[in-house]
Order: sequence, then structure tokens, then C-alpha cells
Amino acid sequence: MALIECKHCGELVDEAEACCPRCGAPVKPARSNARQALFIALGLVLVAALVLGFALGRKPQAAPSAAPSQLDTRSDGARSSTSSTSSSSSSGSNYSSYGSRNTALGRAQSYLRMNSGFSRERLIKQLEYEGFSHSEAARAADAAGADWNSEALKKAKSYLRMNSGFSDKSLRKQLAYEEFTDSQINYALRLCGADWNQEAAKKAKSYLRSNAGMTRARLQRQLEYEGFTAAQVAYGLSHCGKSW
Repeated sequence: MALIECKHCGELVDEAEACCPRCGAPVKPARSNARQALFIALGLVLVAALVLGFALGRKPQAAPSAAPSQLDTRSDGARSSTSSTSSSSSSGSNYSSYGSRNTALGRAQSYLRMNSGFSRERLIKQLEYEGFSHSEAARAADAAGADWNSEALKKAKSYLRMNSGFSDKSLRKQLAYEEFTDSQINYALRLCGADWNQEAAKKAKSYLRSNAGMTRARLQRQLEYEGFTAAQVAYGLSHCGKSW
């Protein structure tokens, strides 16, 4: 028989002995414990294998189908009708809302509120400059609620406030340049409240500020060229602040 060392006292003991004859400690527990640990490990491996095999053997379940309430059950005709209605609503928005400043109508009304005076043609051109088509701009100008006579009057008064001196003739030309009609221009000139004599004096002073050495004769010719009447020219020469 082989001899083994007692782990407690170091005595050599026959492996067949159950206890150490010197200290009485058991000789074989270590081997018994080792076998027990081995059995436990094998058991755990077996259990793990069984669990893994069970998991791999299960069939995957199909994903649940969409609930009927989430599907679009409308017919093609209904969907087409809805799309058409949405498109129509969008295309009509340019002329249906006063408050939107991004529509042609909104922009037209915004310009008219500036109180500077727009003719219909100038307003259309302004809207076209902003990217609207001619037809959109024309419809917006007509739908904006403008009184074009009043717009011509606003523009005439804005020119008179410039204090540079306008005759009836020169102001008429300026309003025509702004593309007001003849009837709108006549309305504006009749109601603008201009004192043409005072306008002639303003124009005379304006010329003298730019050329203090201008002679009376030359200033007279210049006022006549501006379209002032003979009486208005005489008033302007005598009220320009220069002694001839």
C-alpha cells in the first residue's frame, strides 16, 4: 500500500487507514471532497446543457399584425378626394386671408397701408418683383380694396411735402410717371390743396440754393420751363428772398 502524509501532523500513514494513528485526523476526506465537487460540476454542466437545448428547440413567434384601426381603410376615391381638397385649400390661401403677409393679397394690403400712394400698375409691378406671377399680382391688387383716386391723392401730397416746388404741370407729369390714370391725376390735383404760387417760390429758392449767382432772367426762364404760369413765375421771383 502507498503511504500518504497526514495533513495535520505530517505523519506518514497507509492510504488504507481511515485515520492518522498519531493525531487521529481523517486521512481520506480530501479525496472524498474532490469527488463530490466533481460530481457537482458534472451535474451543473448537465443542467446547463438541458436548458440550452430547450431554448434552441423553441420556434420563434411571428410579430403581431397591425390592428385594424391602424390601417387606412379608405377607398382610392376617398383618399383622392381628401388630397384634392387639401391642394385646393392650399392654392386658394393666397387670396383668402387678410392677415397673412406672405400672400399676394397680404403683401398688397401691406403696401397700401404704407400711405405713400400706389397706382394699380405700380402695385402689380411691386408684387411681381417679390416673386408673384402677373395673374396673382393683378388679382391681389384688385382684391385689396384700394381707392385708386385716394392713392393718387396720397402720392400727390407726398410729392408736395418734399418742399422742392411743383407746378401743376410738373406734378401732373410725375403722377403720370407713377402710372395713375388721367381721371385719377385730375382728382388728385383738384384736392391736393397746393398753393401754386407758393410752389413757384419754393422752386425759385431751390434753384438759388444750388446756384446763388443765378440771374433773374435765367431764374424766370427756369420757372417757366417747370410749367409755372406767368403769374406764378412773377410771384416766385418776388418771394424767393433775393433782391434783384
